[in-house]
Amino acid sequence: MMKQNYFVYAGSYAPAEEAGIHGYRLTRREGREPQLTEVFAAAGVSNPSYLAVSADGKFLYSVMEDMAYEGREGGGVAAFRIDEGSLTLLNTQGTAGTLPCHLLPDEKRGFLYAANYLSGSVSMFRLNADGSVGELCDLKQHYGHGPNEERQEGPHVHYVGYSADGAGLWCADLGIDRIRYYRIDEENGKLVPDEKHDMVFPEGTGPRHFVLNRERRELMYVVSELSSELFVMECGTEENRILQRVSTLPESMENNTCAAVHLSEDGRYLCASNRGHDSIAVYAVDAGTGLLTLAGRTGTKGKTPRDFCLCGDILLSANQDSHTITMFQFDEENGTITDMNREISCASPVCLVGVPEP
Repeated sequence: MMKQNYFVYAGSYAPAEEAGIHGYRLTRREGREPQLTEVFAAAGVSNPSYLAVSADGKFLYSVMEDMAYEGREGGGVAAFRIDEGSLTLLNTQGTAGTLPCHLLPDEKRGFLYAANYLSGSVSMFRLNADGSVGELCDLKQHYGHGPNEERQEGPHVHYVGYSADGAGLWCADLGIDRIRYYRIDEENGKLVPDEKHDMVFPEGTGPRHFVLNRERRELMYVVSELSSELFVMECGTEENRILQRVSTLPESMENNTCAAVHLSEDGRYLCASNRGHDSIAVYAVDAGTGLLTLAGRTGTKGKTPRDFCLCGDILLSANQDSHTITMFQFDEENGTITDMNREISCASPVCLVGVPEP
């Protein structure tokens, strides 16, 4: 059977005058090795470190991970129209929060959400019919701190994602060891806090990113940056609770921070990236309980794997500090990762988004 081709977008750190967003085509041909070929490199916005593609594939959104936007404090977000082999910048808007590092388009309700890392806040924008970003309609500021004086001196929101029922947002805050819950008030364009649905993590762990189980949406997998762990959370009931807590590292390994967490396309395997150990840890997901069992760890052949993406049976690793994207074979049957001895140059890759081609 012919394997699926993908279009892969890479976000990076770069000044506005340099290419910060790269587009690649991952092609699969019978009897040939997979090829990752650059199609375009787009400039125009500064530090487009995290990207998201609209559900219909027509628009791409990026953060502008900056301290200031047009002379005001805070970073920005940008909207692009995806044309054949290129991007067209539609507009940008300020987040009113510093160093935005993640964003989530909500085309169904007509909003865009952004996580502002340094200031520890969540921005909510309206989305216009033409795909551009509209007004900032809400801003939620977090407060508090954690025990890690260097990394948890204040709130640091790192990720926003939908709740199990899709009616709200969970916002992972590394600085206060909490995932905060907001109900989405579509009519008024507001985020309404509901603390009884917040998730509280052990002090100093630093929850960073999460994904929901493919079949059982009430199960959440959270990667903690500071403690290099994965948490399995039950989050569809009145009381959120931790079901499992596992390290992403071999014993006695130190000086590591976790970054990304993703499920395989069939949901049978969960992968997390280690920066320092410079590896991808793979866990089998139990079909009944959703709990995790270590399947193995594989080196990324590059420094500081900030993100990675699974394109069917191909895993691509964005190695921020070695300025490379490396390619691996991912066995969808047993979860093993095999080095394909393939890499391409990309300056400070931070985010990878793989979109199946029609």
